[in-house]
This record gives sequence, C-alpha cells and structure tokens, in this order.
Amino acid sequence: MVINEREFPVVVQAYQPSGTGELFVAEQMVHTQAEADQFTSRYAGYVIKARVVSDNEIHREARAVDGHVHRQPVRRTGVSGWAIVLLLLIALAVVGFTTGWIQRTFDITMR
Repeated sequence: MVINEREFPVVVQAYQPSGTGELFVAEQMVHTQAEADQFTSRYAGYVIKARVVSDNEIHREARAVDGHVHRQPVRRTGVSGWAIVLLLLIALAVVGFTTGWIQRTFDITMR
C-alpha cells in the first residue's frame, strides 16, 4: 500500500475477512511510508484500509520532536492531591483553635 506524501498522517486499519463481512483487528496512526509498510507487513493476509485522520485525533496523538516521542500532558479534572492536603490543614487549624488546643500548646492568649 503506497500512500501519497501529502496525505500523512493517516490511520491504517487491519480487518480479517469473514463470511458475514470483515472483523476489525488493529489500527495505527502512521506518519511515514515506512510505518505504513511495517503495519502492512505485520498484518499480512488481512484486509488493510487507510482513512484520513480527524483534527481531534491529530491533537491527541503523540508528537515527534527531535526524534523523540513526547506526549502532550493530559489535563485531569477534579480535585488534585495538593488541594486535599490544603483543606485538611485548614480543617485541623480550625479544630485546633475552636477546641483551644493550639492556644494551650503554644501558650497563646486571645484578647
């Protein structure tokens, strides 16, 4: 399978032919003809199809910089660990002041 240079990156897919149709086997995004050739040789005997990559897939994909693959950082939603620790420290300070433990321990007088 030869892919035009202007079409990269593309997604190549391998399907196993069956009596009722084709069964999906594997998929890989390729950026060069060599990667496409490697995929087709790995799945020799299967039906190989290529499709255009959508914009969402391009932005999620790892980017090659200086020959090394760097993944974009994944933004996590929700409360992170440092926020939980900060909330616990604030809660301990409030409990310590309301019970008077901090005042007795550090000999603090409140006016």
